[in-house]
Amino acid sequence: MIWTPGREDRVDGMPTTEEWRQLSVVPEKREVFGCDLYFREGWADMLAVFGSAAAEVLGGLAMLVVKPDAVAGRRLGAILEYLADNGFLPVATTRFGYTRHSMREVWRYDWHIYPVDRLQLCTFWYLTNDVLLFLARDVRPVAGLPATVRLGDLKGVGDPAGRRPHHLRTKLNPPNRILNFVHVGDEPADIVRELTIFLDRSERLRFLEDLRAHLGEDRTALARAEIAALEAECPAHDLDLRATLSRLVPLAGEAAVDRLRAVLDGGDRIGWDDLAELVPFGEADRWDVIVTASFVVRDERPVPHALLPPVSVEAWIEQAAGR
Repeated sequence: MIWTPGREDRVDGMPTTEEWRQLSVVPEKREVFGCDLYFREGWADMLAVFGSAAAEVLGGLAMLVVKPDAVAGRRLGAILEYLADNGFLPVATTRFGYTRHSMREVWRYDWHIYPVDRLQLCTFWYLTNDVLLFLARDVRPVAGLPATVRLGDLKGVGDPAGRRPHHLRTKLNPPNRILNFVHVGDEPADIVRELTIFLDRSERLRFLEDLRAHLGEDRTALARAEIAALEAECPAHDLDLRATLSRLVPLAGEAAVDRLRAVLDGGDRIGWDDLAELVPFGEADRWDVIVTASFVVRDERPVPHALLPPVSVEAWIEQAAGR
């Protein structure tokens, strides 16, 4: 049954003032997303399926998307265990594949710090295999804190120096700060926008209708079945740099691998095209290329400021307290 929203309390179908407060605590994001094509389209579908309860439903859900390295590195089972241990029950799971466009759109407001070399690496890496998206219901909610904000705080940052033992990325033991396995939607507003990027409208509506039908259930068994099906299609990889370089010697030659080791030992970085001259991409295992590139390719450039302010747990708690 499709619900048609009334227009008396919203302009052009956009969130009301109170709904925006439930969707994002960042004023700049509310303004930007009010014009964002993906958010506007996704919000219309949320209203169609959940009606006036859309913002409340989103507040109780965390969105976690695994990256291709989590599939190859066989971290999906550990991710589900972490969710359960921290009070998150999967209620909807879907499989999709990144495209060169979708990966750039999802991180449109973050990837401005990447040089072209890392964008080329990301294109090669993210298009390697399909991934899974989980929506999980928070069964240990914190008052005033959306579920996806709570999980985002538990995820841990990209820089290993900023992680703590209880963080998800610490538990998953990534090989470096580049291959970090998971993405979590920052706020409820991001869930709306990102679902629209990942899924075509017909897929998205089916996914949302399925979510509505099973919102109160624990669908861990379904999530595990999706993991098993995906892993059956995707070969495992050790994601180990030392083993990777050893495997590259017969293909690239000792001199090329010695050059890569010198870059690593010196703490240097090289360009994507420089790596392509050292390693025969067409002959090497694709994940051996990705692992090597994640350690040696230029990864960041100096930028003056973030495009959108970061989300903080403290800001959400303060908003809930009326401060």
